[in-house]
Amino acid sequence: MPCIEVGTIGGGTVLEPQAAMLDLLGVRGAHPTSPGNNARQLARIVAAGVLAGELSLCAALAAGHLVKAHMSHNRSAAPSAAPSRVQSPNPTQGKPLPQGLAMTGMSSKR
Repeated sequence: MPCIEVGTIGGGTVLEPQAAMLDLLGVRGAHPTSPGNNARQLARIVAAGVLAGELSLCAALAAGHLVKAHMSHNRSAAPSAAPSRVQSPNPTQGKPLPQGLAMTGMSSKR
């Protein structure tokens, strides 16, 4: 990530939840001896989290889990869970989705 802007001083860092997370990561406020070191460390943490997410996504794609999950949670399919006590009318229920929005399996494209 060549350019990522993060901060450990000012702005939303004074809010209690944000301050608690920065404290948990050990990067809240200014570094006592090296100005900017806490912000650099926070940027590294964010970049590592993004990289882990990307690797997880690539693994799910390679293993076919992503397609299976999308097919099993397809909103255009009939609901498989028990209906809730209060149901709101769904104007699109039973109607086919536009072609660009319909989810298809990999085998149907071959």
